[in-house]
Amino acid sequence: MSAASRIWVTLTGGIATIVLARVLGPHDWGAYSIAVSLAAILVAATTLGVDQGIAYFVGARKWDPRAALGSALRMAAVAGTIGAFLGLAARLVVPSAFAGLPVWLVAVAVAGVPFSLALAYASSIALASDRYEVSMAMPAVQAGLLLAVSVPAAVLFGRTGAVVAPTLAAMVTSIGAIAWARRRLPQARSTQEGQLRRAISFGIKGYGANALQLVNYQLDLFILAGVASAAAVGQYALAVSATTLLMVLPRSLSAVLYPRVARLSASGDEGARQMVETKSLRHVSLIVVVTSLGMVAALELLVVPVFGADYRPAINLGLILVPGAAAIGVSTVLAATVVGRGKPMYSLYGAFITTPLTVGMYAVMIPWLHATGAALASTLSYLGTFLLSCIFYRRVTERSVFPLLVPTRSELADLSAVARRASRRA
Repeated sequence: MSAASRIWVTLTGGIATIVLARVLGPHDWGAYSIAVSLAAILVAATTLGVDQGIAYFVGARKWDPRAALGSALRMAAVAGTIGAFLGLAARLVVPSAFAGLPVWLVAVAVAGVPFSLALAYASSIALASDRYEVSMAMPAVQAGLLLAVSVPAAVLFGRTGAVVAPTLAAMVTSIGAIAWARRRLPQARSTQEGQLRRAISFGIKGYGANALQLVNYQLDLFILAGVASAAAVGQYALAVSATTLLMVLPRSLSAVLYPRVARLSASGDEGARQMVETKSLRHVSLIVVVTSLGMVAALELLVVPVFGADYRPAINLGLILVPGAAAIGVSTVLAATVVGRGKPMYSLYGAFITTPLTVGMYAVMIPWLHATGAALASTLSYLGTFLLSCIFYRRVTERSVFPLLVPTRSELADLSAVARRASRRA
């Protein structure tokens, strides 16, 4: 279900990317990418680890789902509003980094932050409660709504319509998710005072890592916007969007792996936990090899025919990004295992090491090589994150990563069984 949801999100996002990039052109597409990246950074910066805390404590049956929902929604309202104001302040302080976006349009872009937080929390509660179909439906519905709104909005109103669409989609989807949760989650057995603090205390470590990593992933766009043309930003944004597809299936796997490892750790079933962890690594290695080869072919054959000649520079930029994106895909599964075992601090340690190095590479390479420098720095950062993840995984599990990355016939049998089961269900 997780993979199907993310494939749908990827498909609808890909269609939206193609249409918006062609309709807006490199200049306005670059500005739109800045607006979307700003909202993503603010959401990651204001979660405070509540989503990870929810997944861990609700998944381990230590926090009632209904009680978690009430606490999480209050947190979303407060933290999301603060985050929106911080984003608006950034536009006022550093206008050159926003590719010409006016203040009022930035305000529209950040208005969806509290709603995006609420949606993320509701999805985590559903996932940790084994309501996989609901958890995976939430982002799928949001993606479908975004496609339905953004394309006509961009055609009719240009850049303004495109920027408004994500905020509108986040608002509508989060309201629907909250309505489902209030109707379907059972009444809380107790108020469980102090559980939110414990969830934040646990999740803040992983939150810090996620926030810093998102800075790694998104800061390059803002620096590039300050030193290069908006068209160059649009071309680089397209390369980033394309290679991000390599992370879709690994993230699907890590999303369900994390609460499952947490539950198996709590139950003490070491054999089942080791099997799940080993299978996850073998499958993710198989996934990234196949999808990386497909991405190289797609970049070479499809960019110009689909997006137009103005986006030709995105081909080489994407090829530079492919190794790093593949490495990050494996890193997400490694991190899910480490955090699921109750060791979120290692993710924070890794972020503390890679973030200053990445920012330093951005500061040197982007003014020098512009978009090519951004792609090189990003890939080096991703590869560094992967190596650190391998070190932390071995420290926590006492097993080396690289031997576990070799798929066997058993994994092919797994995929065949999944296909047969999906066929029967269909």
